Amino acid sequence: MKRPGASSSQVSRREFLLSAAFAGGGLLLTLATAPERALGTAVGEPKTIPLNAWLKIGTDDSVTITVSQAEMGQGIATTLPAVLAEELGADWSRVRLEDSPTDSAYRNPRLNWQFTGNSESTTAFFDLMRQMGASAREMLKSAAAQNWRVDPSGCHTELGKVIHAKSHRSARFGDLAEAAAKISPPANPPVQERT
Repeated sequence: MKRPGASSSQVSRREFLLSAAFAGGGLLLTLATAPERALGTAVGEPKTIPLNAWLKIGTDDSVTITVSQAEMGQGIATTLPAVLAEELGADWSRVRLEDSPTDSAYRNPRLNWQFTGNSESTTAFFDLMRQMGASAREMLKSAAAQNWRVDPSGCHTELGKVIHAKSHRSARFGDLAEAAAKISPPANPPVQERT
């Protein structure tokens, strides 16, 4: 119903509510059918796939490592990501770092508390970083081995690739990330021998 004195360009409350309902329904439909578009990831842009709380691999071969400890001049933001990247077999030129959110996944494993202090970041997180890198490495190897129909033990990682030495096949981490994310992380992944 038009109010007396209202111009014809004004929208009634009913018309506004109907328009808003249709627009909201359209957004919900877009989210349900193409969430990556609705959330700002254009088709064709690289995806980032988490393999665990500490590591994400992008379809562009980027390796994003989460840093949970504050850098206070002791090199923690280099040391801990380096431990994980080394165990993974990452290409160092593709590694990126991001700060962790506040979450129980990033608590100090010895004290069960998320903090930086007591000069214990390396000693507390070293083994955990090795395990997270080894776990992701084994998931990537399994994904490649399933694709090639070979035993994962015949595969290794190097410079951001999974390599099957016997057949000379290789696959980039970015090509394997989605398949690897569907594989259950190993409970006790083997860590590499240190010489």
